[in-house]
Amino acid sequence: MPTPPDRPFDAEGLARSGAVVERDFPIAGFARLRDRLADPSGSAAVRAEFRRQNGFTSATLTVEAGVVLTCQRCLGPIRRKLKSASQLVFAPEESPELPAGHEAIGGDPQKVDLAALVEDELLLSLPLIVRHAPAEECNAPGVATKPQPEAQEMRRPFAGLKDLLKH
Repeated sequence: MPTPPDRPFDAEGLARSGAVVERDFPIAGFARLRDRLADPSGSAAVRAEFRRQNGFTSATLTVEAGVVLTCQRCLGPIRRKLKSASQLVFAPEESPELPAGHEAIGGDPQKVDLAALVEDELLLSLPLIVRHAPAEECNAPGVATKPQPEAQEMRRPFAGLKDLLKH
């Protein structure tokens, strides 16, 4: 019987058996992420591959989700796909000889909150500045969808000084 999504995982037991856990989490269930979205609908697809590595319990966590964000230019909705892949090791950060390229996750490895790890990964994969790409339609005032060439003559405010310096 699979573990319900709201129950903690035993990462050590999963690593001993080399288990792979695949889950879908509703985006609306992530309170910290939900505050940053225009629409909290949809779900996050998660794949966690547990294993033992150099005496540590480790996992590869892959998260993918389609979210609706708010454009910072026009305040309109934008659909973006968030992807994240992380190498995690369940050990205190001060542990000696952690595997290279792995992020240490403290706490009890027998009580891992997978939903919290997924929410953290999604928050870290959000863009810093959300805006439409140049090829997309942005309704912000003053934002042209196609760049317009300048038709005005270039002003030279100090051009007359040249004549004054000659006298």
